[in-house]
This record gives sequence, C-alpha cells and structure tokens, in this order.
Amino acid sequence: MELLLGKETALKIKEQVKNEVDKLEVKPKYVVLINKNDSSSIGYVNMQRKNATSLGIEFESIEMDDSEEQYIETIERLNNDKSVTAVMLTRPLFKGADEKKIISHLSSLKDVDAMSSASLGELFVGSSDYLAPCTAEAIMKLIKAYNIELKGKDVLVVGRSISVGRPVALMLLEENATVTIAHSRTSDLNDKLKNYDVIVAAVGKAHLIDASLCKEDAIIIDAGIHYLEDGSIVGDVKPSDKVKAISKVPGGVGTITSAVLMENIMKLYHKQRG
Repeated sequence: MELLLGKETALKIKEQVKNEVDKLEVKPKYVVLINKNDSSSIGYVNMQRKNATSLGIEFESIEMDDSEEQYIETIERLNNDKSVTAVMLTRPLFKGADEKKIISHLSSLKDVDAMSSASLGELFVGSSDYLAPCTAEAIMKLIKAYNIELKGKDVLVVGRSISVGRPVALMLLEENATVTIAHSRTSDLNDKLKNYDVIVAAVGKAHLIDASLCKEDAIIIDAGIHYLEDGSIVGDVKPSDKVKAISKVPGGVGTITSAVLMENIMKLYHKQRG
C-alpha cells in the first residue's frame, strides 16, 4: 500500500505564492473573524497567522461576540474595505447562529474558503475563475500530484457537506469521473465500497470506512482528521494494506489545505484587480 503525502505539493504552492507576493508593491491582506469561545478556532487562527506572515501576506484577526448583528456589520465593513483581500469566518459560529444568513453577507470577491452560496454557485456552473473550498481543492491537487486517473473511473464520495463533499463531487465530474455521493446514513455502505476505483472520504466520522472492504486496487483519499482521547490522530478511514494507496492522516489532504488557502488569497487579489 502506498501512502499519499501532501508535503511536497504544499511546499510548491507556498513557494509560488511567496514568489508572487514578493513582487507586489501592495501586499494582500487576510482577515479572520474568530469565534473567541471556541478553543479549536483560536489554535487554527494561530496556524494561519504563521502561514500568512511567512509568505508576506498581512494578517489580522478579529475576536467576535455571540452576536449576529456584530458579525454582519463586520463582514459588510470588510467587504467595503479595499485594503482587505480575503476574509475567513472560523466555524462553528456561536450557538444558535444562523450561519447561512451570516455567511450570505460575505462578498464572493473576499470569500477565501468559498463558503457562500454565490461562491459555490460559480463552482456549480463551471465559471472559469471559480474559487473552490480549500479542502475540496486540496483533494484534487493530491490526486493530480500522484497522476491518479479519473477519466471514466467510478468514484465514491462519502460526505455531503457544502465545504467538502458536494464541491469535490462537482470537481471530480469536471475530470470526467463517474461520481456517486454517499454519507453516514447510506444503507449498506460497507457493501458498496467494493464497487469503486477511487473513494474520497469526507464524512467527519472517525474510521467510518473500513479500507479492507474496498477493491484491492482501490485508491482512497481521506480528508478526515480526528483527535482521539488516547492522543492518536486518525482519519475517516481505517487503513488496510489491501488497497493500492491511501492518503496519510495527518500529512495528506490537510497539509495541502493550508497551502491552498494561501493560494486562494492570491486568486482573490487578482480577481479584485480585474
């Protein structure tokens, strides 16, 4: 079984972004709105600060109260601030928040993780300059890095979230794969696994998928990451030497995702400037 690693791809993306930023007189600015009551969000933002500043991208974080009004007012202000290139909202938002309503106020020209319906709509219709959600794009970059053939292949996407499962299914279709979407409530999921050449796991449940039940030559892309009480880190897939290849967790999709976020900042920078 081959382990699919994301480090080399991530380094190439970051190097390209840094070279591009170094040539700019006006640097991109990345702003993150933090749910200050969510400890995981704070850790995530600290990592993003390090990534952005190492590439020459200006970074700002804003701690948010549990207030829909504050979120919307802040988003609208950032939408109109020409110095701001990209905006990210850490999720989950506060308890009881209407996430769809709040995110709908974010301009697609600043929506760095393609969270809004406007951004996802560009992906759906196949706009030439669409921005994909970072994890979905990272999955596709890992597949391409290992020259995994998709044309005519039967691909199963396990997961239906608007941030990973649904967008990556559309992106796989664009590569001429035959795509099926399943999820945690799909009946007889284990029995279906043996029918697919490529499986993308993005369901958000630790070891929901048993790789030993897949085809012997199957390739598995695991976008899940879970921190267990014993300190171990696992994905959505329980690995098995039976399959041909599987992405490493951690060290696969997630490693590329952070680099794609930086790449998306640059894409927004150029979109805003025509």
